[in-house]
Amino acid sequence: MAYRLSQKKKQLLVAIHVIASASWIGGTFGMLLLGIYLHSAANGDQLAYTLASMEIIDETLLKYPALLTLLTGILLSIWTQWGLVKHYWVAIKLALTLATILIGIFFLNDWTESLGDWAREMGAAAMRDPAYQSTWTSMIVTAGFNLFCLLLMVFITYFKPFGKIKKRRAAGSSPASGRN
Repeated sequence: MAYRLSQKKKQLLVAIHVIASASWIGGTFGMLLLGIYLHSAANGDQLAYTLASMEIIDETLLKYPALLTLLTGILLSIWTQWGLVKHYWVAIKLALTLATILIGIFFLNDWTESLGDWAREMGAAAMRDPAYQSTWTSMIVTAGFNLFCLLLMVFITYFKPFGKIKKRRAAGSSPASGRN
């Protein structure tokens, strides 16, 4: 028999999961808003301190809450009746969580740092640079996509769509193969 959480432990783990998820969603929303605000920065200083704020949010409200959300989600899945790959909604949430984290690590983090470097080197002139504009656009679109994925996961949690994942039968076996 696999380990199962007591009701109190499950409630504690769910609370931690919800707080981490809310922090991650809030951080993503904050990054998106600050990213949009970058487009209207009045000068190089405003550009630089907005990007510095974004880097702080990235470190505190994105990375750690995202990892804590992943960890608590996996623990809740394996220590409750839901299982990690028994229901489509859990598997979809796991895939979206991993995708969103990887997009953040491999793209958004680098783009934010690049924009910060341009702002420190070029000041307000960075906003007229085509490479800066392209990176900024990529960051906004991708951050919007990540926010959409996070909000979609909230809906998936409550509606639990698609039912159970059906187990595949071994080759050559069928429900009628044992009867004559």
